[in-house]
Amino acid sequence: MTHSEFLDHPAQAKDIGAHSAPFLCLLSLTRCFTWNILTLANTTFNGPVRSENGFKVVSKNSSTGAFTDVVDIASTGIVTNKYVKHVGFATGVTVNTTAGDSPSIGEFTQPANTIITDIKIFCDTSPVIGTGDIGYEVGTTSSGAQIVAAVTDEILDGGTTVVEHNVTLTTLVVQTQSGTTAPASVQYTSAERTIYCNITNTVDATTAGSFTFIIEYVQIA
Repeated sequence: MTHSEFLDHPAQAKDIGAHSAPFLCLLSLTRCFTWNILTLANTTFNGPVRSENGFKVVSKNSSTGAFTDVVDIASTGIVTNKYVKHVGFATGVTVNTTAGDSPSIGEFTQPANTIITDIKIFCDTSPVIGTGDIGYEVGTTSSGAQIVAAVTDEILDGGTTVVEHNVTLTTLVVQTQSGTTAPASVQYTSAERTIYCNITNTVDATTAGSFTFIIEYVQIA
């Protein structure tokens, strides 16, 4: 009797003899286990599905049987497929009690092989200053302006406070275009790096307030 016949006609196996009982039991368990695996493909879970090492959604080639990743979610929770837009943030950036840089410059870790496409600044808590300006800069060094050039008065220009939930749009630094050479964009990085988000003020503040930098970026490799 073949393996298939054992699975499909277990009743006929009794003719082989009592000494085959353990083997028949194993085959029966194999048949049950195989059926359960086949039905798992359509299992519906009631509750969160957890994994310590990410998730993959794949497609299978009907001819070769080869699998191709459709969606790949890393253990960090980030979708790592190419050309998917992500949003990061640097929060808790406050206005200094004395004129100058923020005492709590925000930091955002830009993943490798990504390019920053947009940065907005959201006012979480209103600051209060003497009549003056509040601005910003974003760079690859603390108090640098390589990503977004320093603008000293775009959040507030000659005022005393910023209304809570105000949103400021920024302009990314643009590399030389239409030139004899075309340098790499400063918004791109091939290796993980820290981006520094700074709020500046021209006069002393009596209330520090708080800002969040919302950073959009795209995975390109």
